[in-house]
Amino acid sequence: MIRSRFCFCISVLLLLPIFLGGCGLAKLSRVQGESDLTVVESTLAENLGTLERLTKLGNATLLARAARACSSYAGFFEDRMEEAEIAGDMETAAEMRAQAIEHYIRAEGYAFKVLEKSHIAFREPRTVEIPVFEKALKRVKKKQTEPLFWAAYAVARGISLQKDDPMQVIDLVRVELMMQRVLDLDETFYYGSAHLFYAVYYGDRSPTIGGNPEKAKEHIERVDEINDGKFLMSKYYLARYYAVPKQDAQLYKQALQEVLDAPSDIYPGEEAATALAKSRSKRWLDQVDMLFDLEMEEGETE
Repeated sequence: MIRSRFCFCISVLLLLPIFLGGCGLAKLSRVQGESDLTVVESTLAENLGTLERLTKLGNATLLARAARACSSYAGFFEDRMEEAEIAGDMETAAEMRAQAIEHYIRAEGYAFKVLEKSHIAFREPRTVEIPVFEKALKRVKKKQTEPLFWAAYAVARGISLQKDDPMQVIDLVRVELMMQRVLDLDETFYYGSAHLFYAVYYGDRSPTIGGNPEKAKEHIERVDEINDGKFLMSKYYLARYYAVPKQDAQLYKQALQEVLDAPSDIYPGEEAATALAKSRSKRWLDQVDMLFDLEMEEGETE
């Protein structure tokens, strides 16, 4: 019985390259170069189930990819949630929020499954005491930056979608510790997105509880340095997490318009990220009247 099970596992591992190369899963590795977000979403939807089933093999690479895929797919639900909220459709918004949270929870689980191999504390990452959690993070090596980032990202997005739940918000300190470890290991990972976490961390909070738009801007500028200004999501973050708290409507409109005016191939091989930045920038540029008192601003400049 044990021998047959062992042989089955070996045969599955030998067939794994065929699965990844010969079916739709191969598209997941190329999806970041796709500029049509409809195609990106459908590719994720069609192949996510297969990828998640393959994670049962316990392969660290597959687990990390599943964490990223679940997080990416959750982002589409978040976008629909925002669209529904803007339209006043709170029922649809609540449904999309729940779907996004579900996928972030799955992403979190896959990512921490990889990190468990470095320290047992990651089996119960939400309940272990902070000193123990910090000790566990020191055991994470550079080669584990990917699962560490996606674990932190998934937890952070889940918290953002459940701000009214104090039991969720209390875990923000764990996210900050994880993202700081990502910066220590490889600040350039995934376009330098750990810096964008800090842009939100400092730009989306009141100064009375640690908000600091200037610090947010510093992290955004670092992302531009890492990507030679080609990663347009940084301009989107500049608008939302610096221009809004500073109430600089001119900068807000300028940054978002620059995203919209940029060529779709400004960052070769990363067209999906560019398309996403354009989609979100268009949606938020349309909300400028809601975010700024333009009449007061015009009166001040007369």
